[in-house]
Amino acid sequence: MDFKKILEEILEDVEGAIGSSLVGMDGIVIDQVSHSSFDINAVGAEYSSIIKNAMKASTHFGLGNTAEILITTDKATMIMMLVGKNYFVALALSLDGNLGRGRLELKKAIPKFEKELS
Repeated sequence: MDFKKILEEILEDVEGAIGSSLVGMDGIVIDQVSHSSFDINAVGAEYSSIIKNAMKASTHFGLGNTAEILITTDKATMIMMLVGKNYFVALALSLDGNLGRGRLELKKAIPKFEKELS
């Protein structure tokens, strides 16, 4: 199974999904799928710095490892989950998208990504 297929499965299974990407912690997008003009590439790359800062803060305050970050704006919701230590998967949802299903599908996809990356 390749990265694009995993990302496509996420979009197919989540109502309101706009796009999804697998991104390295350096901000380089490994692969992406989008069902609109939404630039999931740029979003994933820009949010890598937010994830790194959240990881530092979690460690600094003794809260453990960061596993997931959720950001909601006036146009979309971004769910980002870590894939190993060097990658994360991002899912953009419309505001009326199924957030719970999005989180579930990302969690199910993480082991698939980890297997492909090993």
